[in-house]
Amino acid sequence: MVPEQNGLRRRDFLRATMSATAFAGVPAFVATADDKSSGPRGAGRLNAGAAIADITPPLGVSMKGPIGGNGIVKSIHDPMHARCLALDNGHTRLAICVCDCTVIWRKSIEQAKKLVHQQTGLPIERMLISATHTHATPRMMGMSDTDLDKQYYDHFERRIAEAICRAIANLAPARIGWGSASKPEFVRRRRFRIEPGSNGPNPFGEMTDRAWMYAKPKTRIRPEGRVDPGLSILSVQHADGRPLAVLANYSIHYTSGYKRNEVSADYYPQFADQIEKLLEADESKPAFVGIMSNGNSGNIGPWHGGYEGMRKVGNSLAEEAFRVCQKMDYHDRVPIVMREEELELGVRRPDEKRIAWARQVLAGTWTKKAHHWKNVYVRNTLQLKDFPPTVRPKFQAVQIGNLGIASNPCEMYAETGLEIKQGSPLEVTFNIQLANGYNGYLPTPEQHELGGYSTWPAISSYLEVDASSKIRDHALKLLKEASAVV
Repeated sequence: MVPEQNGLRRRDFLRATMSATAFAGVPAFVATADDKSSGPRGAGRLNAGAAIADITPPLGVSMKGPIGGNGIVKSIHDPMHARCLALDNGHTRLAICVCDCTVIWRKSIEQAKKLVHQQTGLPIERMLISATHTHATPRMMGMSDTDLDKQYYDHFERRIAEAICRAIANLAPARIGWGSASKPEFVRRRRFRIEPGSNGPNPFGEMTDRAWMYAKPKTRIRPEGRVDPGLSILSVQHADGRPLAVLANYSIHYTSGYKRNEVSADYYPQFADQIEKLLEADESKPAFVGIMSNGNSGNIGPWHGGYEGMRKVGNSLAEEAFRVCQKMDYHDRVPIVMREEELELGVRRPDEKRIAWARQVLAGTWTKKAHHWKNVYVRNTLQLKDFPPTVRPKFQAVQIGNLGIASNPCEMYAETGLEIKQGSPLEVTFNIQLANGYNGYLPTPEQHELGGYSTWPAISSYLEVDASSKIRDHALKLLKEASAVV
């Protein structure tokens, strides 16, 4: 594809005026006492709306990230979008927005929510915004301080707000259903038990790791951890049965085979396009919106196959989702509850020995053999030493009828996600990860003991060793509280 047909020219973007976000016709929302409390919610007549906004960066924007990166944007293979679903049953209104990008820091998410609240009155705690984790986009967290990157942040936040506001403007009588299926063929573990040192040293020069991501085939003893093959689906129709939106959830890390410096939204838009075709929703007004969110894929490897692999994964998941949709019961009156609560978690800050190591590497006095990512972990170590001793990530639980959604701002291991699903009081439950911020990988305590990438302390993995257990318990508490107030 010609980049400038799908992305913004750098000079045009720099000249663009970022005016205040304004959306005529968006119905104002005034939260009732019910909506702000934990008291009972009635099941009023359901209204739903969906919308999409382009969040593709201009050429020249940075694609660097906490650990890896992909240079700067030089071409656009396929555009990035923010896809939103809004629901309102007369007692609770909420919005779920999924964005085609790797990660989003909390600062940008909070700014987008603030813009929506200013325009619509929707409470900030009634919005869930997440990233899909495609690896071929800008990492929306501290990219650089160039004028272009600063302006893209502003554009990105406003376009997310626009998607949510338009979804609210599209609210109309609707009905809703939910279901799930198993799709094991695309989920595979990427961590393997090894003999310590068999894959060489880690970035700190240590030979102690007993698990290794993508270990050399001859060193693999067995795969580590579990997988979650679940495909969960929330299907929304107009009152007359026309397709309105599908929100799906699956736990694949991403697909691989991107070209360097090229933007791609990965398999997520492939799913959206295919489910639209299968539901014959092409002529819907307002337009149908297909949405795929990322579940719990911190320990799951990518599906290989390049751009053709993206089509294969997206199309296959859409075909399965279509089959589930055909068998659903739809409801025009459902309880809707959304709970939001922060959780204080410890930070694994480097000790004096690790800080001394980083400074020795920078000074050129540390000469041991180490993993080729050594210099990345040096920078991360010196950043982590200035982190606070604790952080307070945001977590949400949503009940829609007998469906539950638990959100977290991490790359959650499948073990933890499955425990949340199994402990939920609701019929179908799924996790939306990388939501409302980014707090890195979430290995279980057992996996922390084995070491390896995703446990090495860095900006991409810094929460306390017991964080996954605390987050699991917190998610189940919120889900149970949500289901108990109906």
